Amino acid sequence: MPDNTNKTSRWIIGVFSLGLMLPLIFNAEQFAPFDLQGGASWWASSALLIIAILFLKYNSKKKWLLLPTPGKLLALLGICLLLTLLTAPHVYSEPEMTIHCMVFLTIAVCLLWLLMRQFCLILLVPLLIAAAFETGAFILYKVLFNSMVLAETLECSREELMTYATATNISLLIASILILALILYVLCRLLKTIPLRSTGGTALLLAVILYILYPFVPNSSSSFSQLGVIGTCKRINRTIKDLKRASNSTTEMLENLPSPAAKPSSLPHLKENDGCIVIFHIGESVRADRCGFNGYKRNTTPHLSTNPHLISWKRCIAAAPLTVASVAVLLTDARRDQDFIKKEEPQLRATCGSVIELFKANNFAVHCFHGALSRQSLRMDKVMRMLTAACDKRHYTHDNVMESIDQIGQCIQQSGKRNMFFLINNEGSHSPFYMYDQENPPFTPTLHVLSPDPSYFDDVNNAYDNCLHYTDLFVHRILQQLEGRPYIYIYVSDHGEYLSEYDGTWGRARATDDRNFFHQTQEGCGVCAFAITSPQFEALHPHFKQAIAQLRQSRQLTIGHEHFFHTLLGVVGLKSDYYSPSLDLCSPQVKPYTGPQPEIWPEHLRTTP
Repeated sequence: MPDNTNKTSRWIIGVFSLGLMLPLIFNAEQFAPFDLQGGASWWASSALLIIAILFLKYNSKKKWLLLPTPGKLLALLGICLLLTLLTAPHVYSEPEMTIHCMVFLTIAVCLLWLLMRQFCLILLVPLLIAAAFETGAFILYKVLFNSMVLAETLECSREELMTYATATNISLLIASILILALILYVLCRLLKTIPLRSTGGTALLLAVILYILYPFVPNSSSSFSQLGVIGTCKRINRTIKDLKRASNSTTEMLENLPSPAAKPSSLPHLKENDGCIVIFHIGESVRADRCGFNGYKRNTTPHLSTNPHLISWKRCIAAAPLTVASVAVLLTDARRDQDFIKKEEPQLRATCGSVIELFKANNFAVHCFHGALSRQSLRMDKVMRMLTAACDKRHYTHDNVMESIDQIGQCIQQSGKRNMFFLINNEGSHSPFYMYDQENPPFTPTLHVLSPDPSYFDDVNNAYDNCLHYTDLFVHRILQQLEGRPYIYIYVSDHGEYLSEYDGTWGRARATDDRNFFHQTQEGCGVCAFAITSPQFEALHPHFKQAIAQLRQSRQLTIGHEHFFHTLLGVVGLKSDYYSPSLDLCSPQVKPYTGPQPEIWPEHLRTTP
């Protein structure tokens, strides 16, 4: 290669490297040249600069490494720029970091080509498709891969997931894949014509320049590790590890717990054929402040609001933003750890297994009603199956939660006068808030997305309120099936849902985010919790009447998920060594929840009528 040609390529790289200084221009106020914390970068960059100068001096004579011709170098940089625009979501949130994303991608492409030649596509194709998918999600929904996004996606029903299968999204996905395929084809053709030492020279020179200029980039230590395809890979890897850790830790905790039925228990106030029905409904993403019966400005709960037997706890604190943790606390005597999600080894301090086993041991017929996706072996389903292992039968719906109503009705008819325990856990107000009557929505217009543009705030909130309205109808229809029977219906949601009111956050508090503000905000941890009883239930025995009277008094308390295991036992008078009256809302000895909680509550949640 003529020396003047290589010199022109060096000038191109030199001009191109000036683009790495763009963040300094846009964020000059963040630049601290004498920041002691960044001192190591200054010394290392200075040392590398000296070494690079010496290397270039001898390389000009020895010709160890060269650069491509100017035309091919510009073509390589141009192709990598196109790939960056397709696969780097930070380009659309921090445009000044575009050149850095492009440099990282160019270095990665050159190194992979040196190691694998055209076989580098085996790695590049899936990585770039995943990165393009994340970029598209960020442009449309302002979402990056994190554990909460994956958790919410895995918990979506087929019907909810199909809300994203729009003509626009499908067209964009197909177009992106076709464009990626064309660009990668051209890239391979180009790299085949560039000598290997020129490819290596490009990668080495860009890496050296990037590192030398590292101290001049504001916040570079946090930005570089998240850029482009590298950032996508790190986020995907961290996301899967986080969810696996949280799920495995809960599973391991449950596997080592003794059955509460292994110790003697008794039910002195209830006969085997009293026909008592206990329903424990673990809801999905329902906030207390959005329920009409709690004073919300909209009547999202028309049936429950007029039910004379409703007992609502306006201030109930969820255990965690992950369903696996919340369900474990609700069904066992587990006590949450304050930093359950952020610790490497979360601890729930449970001493026994599921409350279901106690009801089963005391001659209750136990039936569990699950949503469409609970047959899977992913996420919380393994935990739920472990907790419901003692049930007589599991019932599943497909895509419509209303199917559970007929299933429950059939179980009641077939049971005769036997006492029954029903656990309900199915889709409800889960994002993208699709679970309601689409033909007759009470609040319009609606939009079903995970994290929308701020201009669609009202539309998404309408969809969320529609889901609550549908849940109200669901509970009402179940209560119709129970008419004439002695029953108690206890409902509590697994966690809340951020709807952009707090810090622009949608979904749940992120499990691995430093801003893990879940227990500091009522939007995240303040969940709907209520109970409904029938007159026939209170008439069974004086204990039941006293228990419900105390239950009504407990409405003034701030409670937590920890109370429900013991309340389920206390309301029917089930005696067990694992029972704690201080956590039984039916007991005069009950104590309020005193763990981490919001300092500020909406006005309509501060008082209880």
